Amino acid sequence: MVILDILNLIKIIATITTTLIAVIIGIRVFLLNKNDWLNRWFALFFISSSIGFLIYSIYHLILNNAEIIIPLMITAQIFFNFNVIALVMTVLILEKYNKAAMSIRYFGTLILLFLVMSIGYFFFIPTLDITAYAEGIVDTNTPIGWLVVVNALRISLAIYVSAKYILIAKKLEDDTKNKINWFSVGVIVIIIGLFLNLAGGALLSPIVEILALLMIDIGSILILKAFLLT
Repeated sequence: MVILDILNLIKIIATITTTLIAVIIGIRVFLLNKNDWLNRWFALFFISSSIGFLIYSIYHLILNNAEIIIPLMITAQIFFNFNVIALVMTVLILEKYNKAAMSIRYFGTLILLFLVMSIGYFFFIPTLDITAYAEGIVDTNTPIGWLVVVNALRISLAIYVSAKYILIAKKLEDDTKNKINWFSVGVIVIIIGLFLNLAGGALLSPIVEILALLMIDIGSILILKAFLLT
């Protein structure tokens, strides 16, 4: 029990660290070129991720008010849904350019998908593990059907983004190719982190979740490196 408590504490610290890294990188990316939609969407990706992780950290520390945990958990998941949408938009900006990417066909479809992924949590409402909560551990359970659906959508979008970045990089040359390659590596590392985070949650393994957060941090730094290349 003591080991589990220590691991959960480390996980919370790692989550807070990831929150800080994400928000710093998000602001930095935005300030590099405020008028570029690629910078804007990557900034939105990082900032929505940081807000999601911040809320995740907060509700895992609430041990005296069970009623607000599920609303906070749903809020965090909505931000995690949006960060996947923002990541897809970065690919569309690169591939389709601003006007086409922001059209109803692409942006409108993604917003509709985001709404579906988010509204689902209000129909398939997660629950709090009361037994674990009594022992000082905050653990939530999402209905298995919806858990599978929303994570299948997230994973599908993540795979799409990874494949697109690899294909885009192959078509380019010189400095631009190098920049996109760093984007590709960073995005793929983040996606691996997201998969590990999902696996860690399913296996109830704080160690796997901590490793996932480390991967997300590394991927975020690699993406920032891509933006800093001239």
